[in-house]
Amino acid sequence: MTVLELSIFVCAFRARTPLRASEIFAVMHGWFGDMPADQVALLVPGMVSRGWLTPIGEAVRASEQGRRAARPLVEGIIRMLDQGTRLIDVALMMSVLRLTRGELDNGPADT
Repeated sequence: MTVLELSIFVCAFRARTPLRASEIFAVMHGWFGDMPADQVALLVPGMVSRGWLTPIGEAVRASEQGRRAARPLVEGIIRMLDQGTRLIDVALMMSVLRLTRGELDNGPADT
């Protein structure tokens, strides 16, 4: 998973309802600022084909396979930001990010 794919996944994971590519782009634009509008639309089909997102009509939702792929990446990003100091507690930081290990293992509580 690339950084943009991970971002798309996190956006879909946090959403209470399936999102269209344009809705995902709107969230990501807030995170990253200027980026080509078609960037998300180009990545979503590949993420569906890899099983990381599940299509629901013209929208997508995070899948179990995507959660398994994203969890070690999110943990790794936190450790990378910590730079080996062990000052950032991974479990606490994932909770702050609303991405607890249980959620990434089992999905959001409301699904």
